Amino acid sequence: MKVLFSWLTELCDLDRALLPEDAAVALIRGGLEIEAIDAIGGDLDRVVIAEVVATRPHPGADKLSLVDISAGEGVVQVVCGAPNVPAAGGRVLWAQPGAKLSGGRAIAARAVRGEDSAGMLCSEAELGIGADASGIAVVTGDVGADAVGRPAKAALGLADHVLDLSTPANRGDVLGHVGIARELCAQVGGRLRLPDASLKEIATAELRAAELCTVEIADPEGCPRYIARIIDGVRWAPSPLWLRRRLFACGIRPIAGVVDVTNYVLLELGHPLHAFDFAAAGGDISVRRAREGEAIVTLDDQPRTLTAGDLVICNPGGAIAVAGVMGGKATEAGAATTRILLESASFDAASIRRTARRLGLPSEASRRYERGVDPAGCELASARAAKLFAQVCGGAPAIGSVDAYPRPRRPRQITLRWPRAQAVLGIELSRATIADRFSRLGLEVADGSAENESVAVTCPTFRADISREIDLIDEIIRVVGFEEVPATLPPLSEIAPRTTDGRPARARAALCAAGMTETISYRFLPAARLADLGLASDDPRMARVVKLANPMSSEQAILRTTLVPNLLAQVAQNLNHGVTDIALFEVGTVFLEGENGPESLPHEAQHVAGVLCGPRTRWLGETREADFFDARGAIERVVAAVSGDLAHNVDIVAEPEPTRSPHLHPGIRAVVLADGARVGEIGEVHPAVRDRFGIEPRCVVFELALDGLPVAGVTRMQPIPRYPAIARDVSFYVAADVPAAAIAATIAAADQPLVESASPVEDYRDPDHVPAGKKAMLWTLRYRSPERTLTDAEVDAAHEAIVARLGAALDIARR
Repeated sequence: MKVLFSWLTELCDLDRALLPEDAAVALIRGGLEIEAIDAIGGDLDRVVIAEVVATRPHPGADKLSLVDISAGEGVVQVVCGAPNVPAAGGRVLWAQPGAKLSGGRAIAARAVRGEDSAGMLCSEAELGIGADASGIAVVTGDVGADAVGRPAKAALGLADHVLDLSTPANRGDVLGHVGIARELCAQVGGRLRLPDASLKEIATAELRAAELCTVEIADPEGCPRYIARIIDGVRWAPSPLWLRRRLFACGIRPIAGVVDVTNYVLLELGHPLHAFDFAAAGGDISVRRAREGEAIVTLDDQPRTLTAGDLVICNPGGAIAVAGVMGGKATEAGAATTRILLESASFDAASIRRTARRLGLPSEASRRYERGVDPAGCELASARAAKLFAQVCGGAPAIGSVDAYPRPRRPRQITLRWPRAQAVLGIELSRATIADRFSRLGLEVADGSAENESVAVTCPTFRADISREIDLIDEIIRVVGFEEVPATLPPLSEIAPRTTDGRPARARAALCAAGMTETISYRFLPAARLADLGLASDDPRMARVVKLANPMSSEQAILRTTLVPNLLAQVAQNLNHGVTDIALFEVGTVFLEGENGPESLPHEAQHVAGVLCGPRTRWLGETREADFFDARGAIERVVAAVSGDLAHNVDIVAEPEPTRSPHLHPGIRAVVLADGARVGEIGEVHPAVRDRFGIEPRCVVFELALDGLPVAGVTRMQPIPRYPAIARDVSFYVAADVPAAAIAATIAAADQPLVESASPVEDYRDPDHVPAGKKAMLWTLRYRSPERTLTDAEVDAAHEAIVARLGAALDIARR
């Protein structure tokens, strides 16, 4: 928003004089951003107001004329080509020889077609004070009788500054010069000076507004207030220079007095207005919602089709304006207009915002309506515009107005507690000072005893952003100044340490270390994808689904109860893109409906799930399809990372309930138990489920409830061993049904303190080389002492003792 500095100070009775830079600093302190300060008219030296003495044709050019002018020091001749040179006595802007115009153009005395020209008569565009280049700028009598000979910069106020402001989205009250002036007064001290809106001496006694028009509001929510005023005898003519200059400086192109006045009031008060041609609009006005498909041609000559949610201004013939957005072409005021119906109204912000965006019609008016226009300001805006119509367009307002205000809006009253304000701001407050600053903002502080800890503050209706006590406290620090808050160290207090669940992070790190890739999916999924698992209807994952009341799409209809469906969908997507070696996992939240149904909060739990599909590289470079044991190894890594020294409390056993997991192959599945409680499952995906997801190769999945795993104790760092380890291998035959876990347990039970670790290296079962019912295994055992370097004799003795124990316990035959 552009604010003209001279206009701003005209509306303020300040305690001290301000430069534009001072005003900008004060407004920034109050929370308004200043994008730039632009000087205008500063290079118009030697441009003065001159009076036309006589005009005559140029003897050597048909389109030129010779104009004799006087600036108080004799008569000089100027050659001019403008068609609008006024008659004798008119006033013009004369650029004397030596003048420099906007853009650096230098003016000198010279001959034009054989006739001397002492400088030139200038247009608004040449002076940089307007857009009109069709003729010279003619000065009307609004500058005083002694204006002739005075510098134009001083007489017309052409030297000025424009502040380019960025206003907060919730502050519709500062979208006009009056609102900015009110903020400036509150910051630097002073009183707001409202513009003159008195109509006592200019209203015509022959006309009464109530006899000429009626107003009906069919939708008080969409239109809280509507004022109609009649102005008679207006003429379509250019606005005076002072008004055009202000509009141009604020970025609005002057058109004619009738239009310029409404734009001027919009910039001054921040209140949009609209002028209808009374002869076309008639006097029976109603405000209602549009009918579905109702049509109107707007001022830009474009036909618009309205919807039932749009608010429109109507007469008995139909819509004549889209409320708050744009008027209709049929009732546009023009050169033939002599009587206007002036609209001053307040509309619902959300309704105007939707209509303006749908129609693609942003405007200065809709921008203000979208942020909220105060219904209480309608009367001032209407009267101010009527006053200007009389001054600028020669019109006379009818007596009174038609004011439809079915539900008057009352000022809001809020209780402010002084101790609370001081505690929040951290400063001592002078109640008298705050009451004074509040009054400058339009806030009324009730009289009360100094001993009272609270006071009632009445907020004007134009401050819709103030609704709570904390908003008043925010206003206090805005007007007092943030720099008044002293720099203090915060008090120190002991706070209980925050504890976070480290299980998800540990599980994530363990699976990443195992070579799997983490994926992140939406917490929503389509109901059909969950049904593709084939779970029983009484399974909690089906029976306790949380359905979204207003999903963004059918693909996000429910909250996930398991991580498996989204992982399988990602497997199918990878396969479709030619990726065959897949190892994905996800750590995330699953949701089950609360115990008391939809009325209670859902139950949330942290799960980890993974899926493996395609070739996996094994020991010694062997490659084969991912199987159950790969998934089991991933689970064991997670359990070791999460539970640590409590991992022995977690077991993987055969599925005890055959119907519990129908999405898993009945012969290749198991469950994970923690202290006897079920916390997860593992297995190969059932072929029928793979078909439903579009997965051809075999794949294995696992899912664990991290909340059910025991948490490891505090990790203690161990020093790096100072002495080297010695490795010994043992190769033997053992019964094929003896699990590796039994061999590891037997080694651990040997109670050899020098054994550091034992791990299988080879499991060989070729029937051509291994006895029937046997398997050949190779294990590596590492021996180390924390106190000394071991000798071969010590290691050999310990190694043979372990081999002997294996032979006795598991009937191994050494190879």
